[in-house]
Amino acid sequence: MADPADSVRRFRTELADAVGRSRRARGEAHHRAEDFQRHTRELAKHAVTGSSAAESEQRAVAIDYRTRVGLEVPEHSAIESNVRPDTAANESTAGKSQEQTPSDGSDLDFSQARIMR
Repeated sequence: MADPADSVRRFRTELADAVGRSRRARGEAHHRAEDFQRHTRELAKHAVTGSSAAESEQRAVAIDYRTRVGLEVPEHSAIESNVRPDTAANESTAGKSQEQTPSDGSDLDFSQARIMR
């Protein structure tokens, strides 16, 4: 059986290693957050509403940032609309009651109106 003093010494060593790893991870996360905030402030300074030159500059900075942090950069040939074509026509139906049954015909309706009764 192991010596109790040896067990305590190994426990303290493991604990010190874990604390060191957590401090390094916290420092790295803090550095990434500061980097993100600094870039966001820079983008906000350079933002000019309605200017295509500003939009292309913002896109270039965004692509650079995403590349730098290792995120995927989607290819876009033109500026895309934020509204999907199939949902634009359905906006008139958005005001329907929440008490309608689900579209699949099931009797499970988890809308807020029924839960709060």
